[in-house]
Amino acid sequence: MAGVLILAVICVIVLAAAAGFFTFRITTEHNDVENVTPSSFLLTNFESLPFTDHTGGEHEGWLLRGLKGAPVVILCPGYDSNRSELLSLGAVLQENHFNVYAFSFHGPRAKQTISDLGGEQAEQLQAAIQMITKRPEINPHRVGLFGATTGGYAALVTAQESPLVKAIAVDSIYENPVQMFDSELNQLLGGPSPLFQRLAEIEFHVVTLGSKSHEVRANLSKLQGIPKLFIEGRDTPVLAAITEELYGLAPQPKRLLIQEHSQTAQASGAEKKEYENQVLSFFLQSLPLRAD
Repeated sequence: MAGVLILAVICVIVLAAAAGFFTFRITTEHNDVENVTPSSFLLTNFESLPFTDHTGGEHEGWLLRGLKGAPVVILCPGYDSNRSELLSLGAVLQENHFNVYAFSFHGPRAKQTISDLGGEQAEQLQAAIQMITKRPEINPHRVGLFGATTGGYAALVTAQESPLVKAIAVDSIYENPVQMFDSELNQLLGGPSPLFQRLAEIEFHVVTLGSKSHEVRANLSKLQGIPKLFIEGRDTPVLAAITEELYGLAPQPKRLLIQEHSQTAQASGAEKKEYENQVLSFFLQSLPLRAD
């Protein structure tokens, strides 16, 4: 009996250690490699424009200038992504006269090492809005947001809290960061594992203890009258189901776009171009270029 008990304890310890490894990997993994820049896109009307968040961390960003006095669309990168992966979409929006600001949540001067998978990003996005709307070429009263996964969660939270946000497009979102954690864990494991998942979730809550919680579902009513585009990709079924559920609960006006692949999988080609055109069409309809 004692031997069985000892073996069970050892198994739990081993599983907890493995869960800790995966938790650390998920909450610290980020991609700082920028494969493209505005210069490599042959863009000329842009500038590097960093901002400082509430912790004193600095985040790198590019301002792609559009029509003077036009609204700004802020592009929020998703999990394990950065501003360069949104530059193609940014160029399309700029060509149609929007001001565009693309920034990275992580970077060499950002102070956070552990990500809570959305809450901290929401505060960083709010700091970005405060900075960019002070620019003289930007309409200070009308902001559009686009984001995927963690960036989409941050965009949704910020839209619920900021009166400046007048249109929002989100791809593969969730209402609680632990749902994003579970989605990444399932991908790493190759499928669900209930006991292991529960251990990892406990460790995720421990390492993100103190993170601000957001009532995403309860606050959906605050988006009444704000145009919303929800995008789901069939390649991420867990997040697709949550995205569709939040779409169903959200007030009008709203639209659901179902794609074969989510934004993070849009490498190149006709599918990516169609995706970007859908996002462009949404902002052209929902965030007019006219001055207030």
